[in-house]
Amino acid sequence: MAMRKVTVCGRMIRGVAAVCVGVMVLGGLSACSLTLGLPTDGPVQRLSQVQREDHRVFIDPQGPTDDATPGEIVRGFLAALPAGPQTDGFKVARQFLTEAAAKSWKPETGVVVFHGEPDLRVSGADAATASGAGAGHAQVDMSFSEVGSIDRDGVFATTGASQSVHKGLTLARIDGQWRIDRLPAGIMIEESDFQQVFRQVQLYQRSSSADTLVPDTRWFGWKQWRTLAVRELLDGSAPWLGDAVHAASNGKVKLAMDSVPSSGSQIDVRLSDAATLSSDDRAMLVRQIRLTLGDGNDDYDLRIIDSSGLDLSDADSHITLGVEQPARHLYTLSNRSVVSIPSQNLIKLGEVENGKDARSLAFTSRGGAVLDSSGTVQCFDRGVTPCGTLFDGRRARVITAGTGREIWMADSRGNIAIDTVDGDDEHSLLHVPWLDGVSVNAMAVSPEGSRIVIAFDDAGDASSRVVMAGVRRDAENHVAGLSGAFTVLSRASGVNAVTFYNDTTVVYSTKGSLSGYQQLAPGPESTQQLPKNTVALASAQIDQTLSLIALDDSGNVRYARGSLASAWRMLDLQTTAISSGV
Repeated sequence: MAMRKVTVCGRMIRGVAAVCVGVMVLGGLSACSLTLGLPTDGPVQRLSQVQREDHRVFIDPQGPTDDATPGEIVRGFLAALPAGPQTDGFKVARQFLTEAAAKSWKPETGVVVFHGEPDLRVSGADAATASGAGAGHAQVDMSFSEVGSIDRDGVFATTGASQSVHKGLTLARIDGQWRIDRLPAGIMIEESDFQQVFRQVQLYQRSSSADTLVPDTRWFGWKQWRTLAVRELLDGSAPWLGDAVHAASNGKVKLAMDSVPSSGSQIDVRLSDAATLSSDDRAMLVRQIRLTLGDGNDDYDLRIIDSSGLDLSDADSHITLGVEQPARHLYTLSNRSVVSIPSQNLIKLGEVENGKDARSLAFTSRGGAVLDSSGTVQCFDRGVTPCGTLFDGRRARVITAGTGREIWMADSRGNIAIDTVDGDDEHSLLHVPWLDGVSVNAMAVSPEGSRIVIAFDDAGDASSRVVMAGVRRDAENHVAGLSGAFTVLSRASGVNAVTFYNDTTVVYSTKGSLSGYQQLAPGPESTQQLPKNTVALASAQIDQTLSLIALDDSGNVRYARGSLASAWRMLDLQTTAISSGV
């Protein structure tokens, strides 16, 4: 039996809990207590992942024991792998390999994340032992349920549900002891261990409109996460973001040393060729590094020195660009009335014509739209005064609110279009080849507006996917297109609602279920408890506390306040649709 020691240390780690900034407890509300008015302001809050008290397990694996069988050697090797990215750089794991294999093995190539205990089948060991003379080979075939994989750049890619993966390892008997002689490149790690030894890091990329920063989620081992984060930021964004973001340095700048050391509250970064950039580009690069290493926080001591001797530590002192996003308000459509729910009081904004026929709502403080049963999208201004039909009457299947006055829609053929409330008569129809012919079931635009999550069914290959893509914007912040590639977040079927809980966490529900999924996207998905038969999701501030809101098929609105693990409480009744927006 493979053994390893674990040490549990209390520390602050990144989680999906949101910090409570209010102290009032919201009781049950009904649509009967209505006051008139429209919220026009609200606090600006950091929507990035916050920290929570938790325990991180430090793994102290043991090396191979004398006369261990081939199966025991493989299990010991697997047990030692998590310590590699966490603390020991695979020092113990290499003890299970032959000398030649230890030199040629490249664990940094990638990571396969699996669930449960692998099934091992050993062949050839008995014959090798019977032959004596200490020689011989054995084969261990390993199969497991793969969750996903991480490439050498730290980008996570999900795999199909319960996909069985097979890996073969060859063992040689050296001086009477079995050791692994041939093995796949990269490492294999169980999902629970992965959550302990890999750190989710946001590389803050500059949007194509240059007016905001976009989280680019990566996964790095704790041992070298700062070094890997800076290196990958300099190398560019994840492929799925495409031209929705600008490259930090266009590959011109590199790390001058293969380390980003920290001492106390000070972090030191040594760069090469940063002096070749313009002063504006240098300042922006420093800002991106500062926020990336600070998890969106710039309140720490960062020293950045270029190989030319140029001190860039304060190069971004004049840049105010951060990762904070305006607080989102919750809006509902109840009995034909658009209602704002910022706190204990429901605020009636006005009545929607033909509101009883509406089946979804997209609303912000700038105005909104409803989608009726015929697929027509009718807009109204912030006072709920009608302003006509959007998208030139094109029939929509799904609508959602974007940034500012944007209303997004998807039709029955997978076409995406954007129109604006109370704007001109023109709308943008995007050509997205990878959406041709699919049936879009739900979509949501990220808080900063440079990413979109879309859940769709593809009749062509009989598959269901939840994907995330980049949103390209011009200098005026108008949508110019979606990225040519996407990343798959999930292959769950029956997804009927999706929302950005904050700027890094995506939550989605499935039809007729008591649960859905959440993930630091892109990353491993985990179960999210939801009210039964959830048909719509939103994220908004309730009493100035970030909350997840769910609407079920009976018209009940419930919310989980302050944390995705919070209990669900009733918020409103007899509701047709919900939306959130600034």
